[in-house]
Amino acid sequence: MRIPPFILAVGLLTLEAAADSTDCLHCNKHFLPQPLKLIPGRKYARDRRADILHVKLDVTPDFAKRTISGSATLRFKPIALPLEKLELDAVDLKITSITAAGAQVEEHQVTEDKLIITFSKAIAPGAEATVTVTYSAVQPDHGLYFRTPEMGYKAGDTQVWSQGEAEEHRFWFPSYDYPNERFTSEVICHVPKGMQVISNGTLQSEKPGNDGLTTFHWLQDKPHVNYLIAMTAGYFHKLEDKAGNLPLAMLVPPSHSAQAANAFTDTRKIIEFYQKEIGVPFAWDKYYQVYCLDFIAGGMENTSCTFEAADMLFNSDTEQLRSLHELDAHETAHQWFGDLVTCRDWSHLWLNEGFASYYTLLYEEQKLGADAMKYALWKEAQQVFQANDTRPIVWRDYGDPMQQFDSRAYPKGAWVLHMLRSQLGPDLYRKCIRTYLERHRNSIVRTEDLQDVIEEISGLSFDQFFDQWLFHGGVPELKIDYAWDAASKQARITVRQTQKLSEQVRLFRLPLPVGFAIPGQKELLRVKADVSKEVEDFYFPLPAQPELVRIDPDYTVLAKVAFTPAGPMLDKQLQSDVLGRLLAISSLDSKHIDKLGKALREDAFYAVRAEAAKALSKIAEPEARAALIAGSSNQPDARVRRSVVQSLAALNTPESQETLWKMAQSEKNPDILASIIETWGARPGDSAVAAELRKQLKATSYNSALQLAAIRALRAQDDESVVPELLARLQSLNDLRGRDAGIAFDAVAFLARRPTNAQRDAEREFLASKLTDPRNSWRLASTRALGTLRDPKALAVLEPLLASGNARIDPVREAAAKSVQDIRAGLESPADLKKLWDRVQQLQKQAEEQQKELETLKKKSQPAAAEKKAGK
Repeated sequence: MRIPPFILAVGLLTLEAAADSTDCLHCNKHFLPQPLKLIPGRKYARDRRADILHVKLDVTPDFAKRTISGSATLRFKPIALPLEKLELDAVDLKITSITAAGAQVEEHQVTEDKLIITFSKAIAPGAEATVTVTYSAVQPDHGLYFRTPEMGYKAGDTQVWSQGEAEEHRFWFPSYDYPNERFTSEVICHVPKGMQVISNGTLQSEKPGNDGLTTFHWLQDKPHVNYLIAMTAGYFHKLEDKAGNLPLAMLVPPSHSAQAANAFTDTRKIIEFYQKEIGVPFAWDKYYQVYCLDFIAGGMENTSCTFEAADMLFNSDTEQLRSLHELDAHETAHQWFGDLVTCRDWSHLWLNEGFASYYTLLYEEQKLGADAMKYALWKEAQQVFQANDTRPIVWRDYGDPMQQFDSRAYPKGAWVLHMLRSQLGPDLYRKCIRTYLERHRNSIVRTEDLQDVIEEISGLSFDQFFDQWLFHGGVPELKIDYAWDAASKQARITVRQTQKLSEQVRLFRLPLPVGFAIPGQKELLRVKADVSKEVEDFYFPLPAQPELVRIDPDYTVLAKVAFTPAGPMLDKQLQSDVLGRLLAISSLDSKHIDKLGKALREDAFYAVRAEAAKALSKIAEPEARAALIAGSSNQPDARVRRSVVQSLAALNTPESQETLWKMAQSEKNPDILASIIETWGARPGDSAVAAELRKQLKATSYNSALQLAAIRALRAQDDESVVPELLARLQSLNDLRGRDAGIAFDAVAFLARRPTNAQRDAEREFLASKLTDPRNSWRLASTRALGTLRDPKALAVLEPLLASGNARIDPVREAAAKSVQDIRAGLESPADLKKLWDRVQQLQKQAEEQQKELETLKKKSQPAAAEKKAGK
C-alpha cells in the first residue's frame, strides 16, 4: 500500500482532512485507512492451528442496496493437533448456513469479531476438510466499498471494490484474516450485464446467465495471504499492453478515460527494469491496474491486480507537477516485496513497504538519472526527520496494525536498504536480495530472515546494523566541526552525536564518509570516519588545504547533519553536485542574495531553483523580494513556477501580489493557477479579485480544482456576503471527492458562523442533510463543518451521533464529539460568559430600578390610602 510522504511525517490523517499536494511522490497525496480498534499490549504472530489451502468466494453484489451475498468455501487441514473448532474472522456478517465436507459441523457461534465453527469430532492433523459458509453483508463499513448513483457518483462509473490491508476483509467474507497464512484462491462474481469483474490470477470464464447477470470466474493458483485477495466490479475504460508475454492492462472509470494513458506510460518499463534489477521474474499471470473512485489509499498491491485511487489521474496540462510513475513503481515493486514474500506479522511491515519505497527510488534513477534519485532520497530523509519518531522500525506495541504504516516503514525502511546497498555495493546487494526472494518465495518472512541471507552471502556481521536501525529507534544527529592544521597538513573532523539518548535511541556506530576537494584535483578525495562515540576527533593527512569539505558526499547515511562550510567553501559547494547545491542553498543568508537569485535563474536542476525561491522568500528583505520577482519569469519547469508562487504568496507584499496577479493572466497550468487563486485570500476588498473569484466559483474544471481554490480564497477573505453563492454552488457539486467536500463544507460553515448571518440556518440545514449521506466521507465532512459553524442548534443533530454502536473507532462519531465540544466551548467562552454576566447585571440593575420605582409608588400611594381611610 502506498502512503503519501507528508502524511507519513505527521501521522495518521483522514482523506478529507488534508490539502491536495502534487509535488514529488505519487502525485495527489492520499491517505491510509484509519485504525479500527486500539488494543493495548505487545503484538505477536498468531497461532496457526490449521493450514488454509484454498479459499473460494462465490458472491453477488447488489449495487442499489450496497449489499453482498454468497458463500465462502475454505479448504484446510489441521497442522499438528486435532482441530475441534475452526475460528474465522468475521465482523457484522449475517450467517445463513454452514456445511462441511470431511467433517461434521455440530454448531457455530457468532461473536463480535469471530465465526467459531465447532465440529462433532475433532479433525485429525493432516486430514483435509472443507467448510462452506453462506452469508451476507449489508453496507459493510470496511473491506468492500460501493460507488453508485445513489451515492452521488455518475451512473456510468458504478463500482464496487475491495481493500483488505491490514485486516479488513473480515467485514465482507469470513476468513483467516492475518498475514502469516498463504493459500490459493478463486473469486466468482455475478454482476449486471455490461459490467466487468477483475480479481487475482487468471480469468477462467465469463458467462451470461438467464437472470440478466454475467458470471466472472477468476482463479489465483499461486498462494498469497488473505489481505491480497481482490475484487472489483463495475464499468471501466480499458487500455492494454504487454511486458514480454505478460498481459498488462489499465482500467479507469469511463468518466476518466481521457486521463488513462497518462497513468500507463511506465508500467511495462518498470516491470522490465525490476526483473533485471531484482533478478527474479515477475511471479504472477498478469498485471492489471484498476483505478477506483474515492479509494482509501494511494494504491494497493493485490497479487496481479493493483487497485489505485482515481483521484490521482490527471490531464497533461499539469506538466511536470503530476506523474504516476512513482505510484506505479511502488505498487509494482510490491508484486515481489509483499506479495511473493510477505511479512509474517505487522511488526515486520517494513519488509513490504520499505522495499517497495526503495525500489521506487531505484526506478527514479533508471528513469530520470542519479540526480533525481539523490533528490528523492533527500526528500525521504526529510520525512524521517520531520516525523522525529524514536520508536523502532520493528515495533510490537502498536494498538492497531495501521499504526505501523508510517515514516518508519516507508522512507526510513527505504533508507535502511539504501545504507545496506551502499555498504555492500550494488552487485553484492543485488545477489543478497535475489537469494532472499528465491529462498523465501511464496512464504512469510521476518527481519531476521533478511539479515541471515545478507550475512551468509557477504560473510559480514550485520548484527549491530540491524540492532540499531531496525530494533532500536531514532536517527543519528551529528554536529560536525572542521579545522585545518597547516603545520601537519591534517584536517580535523569533530563529530558529536547529539540525539537524545534513551532505552530506544542509543549511540550509533556508522561509517561516515567525508570528501575533500583538493586544489588541482577533479574528484573529491574520499575518506571514512568510523563514528561510534558521543564525541570523536578524526584526523586526515591531506596533500593541501581543501577548498571544500563534504560530509557524506555520496549520500549513504541517514543522519541529521549540522555542518556549515566556511564562506569560500560555500561558494565552492554551489558549483558542486545537486545535493551539495541544495545543502548550500539552505545555508545562504541575506549576504548571498545575488547567489540565490542566480541559482533561481540559472541552476540546471529544477529542485535547486525551487529551493532558491523559498530561501529568497524567507529572507524577505527588499533585495531578496526583487530577486524573487525577477526570477519568477521564464521558468519553463512547472515545479519551479509553483515554488515561486508559494514563495511570493508567503511574502504577501503589494509587489508580490501584483506579480501573482500578472502570472495568473498567462498561466495555463491549472494546478499552478489554483495555487495563485488561493493567494487571493490575502486580498479582501479588491474588486477585481472579488469578481474573478466569483467567476471561478461558477466555472468548471477537472476535479473542480479551480473552484476549490476559489472557495479556499473566499474563506480566507472571511467575507460572509458570499455565503448564498457558495451554498448554491455546493448544491450543484454533488460529485465532490471526499476531501474536497471537507474543504468546501468547512469554508461555507466558517463564513456563516456568525449568529447575525442570515444564511446560518440554511447552512446548518444543508450540512445536517449530509449527515445521512451514504458516502462516509461526506458524513465526516458535514460533521466537522457543523463544528466550524458553531451553531448551538446543531447540537440537536450532532449529539445523537455520539451514541456508541460498537467498540470500533468511528471517525464520524469522533468528529461529532469534537464538534459538540467546540460548540459547547463557544457557548462557554470567556467572551460569551462576559456577555452573559453583563446581561445578568443589566437585568439585575433593571430589576433593582423597577423595585425602587414600585417602592416609590407604594410610598406615594400610602398617604392617599390613609386619607381615604380617615375620610371613611
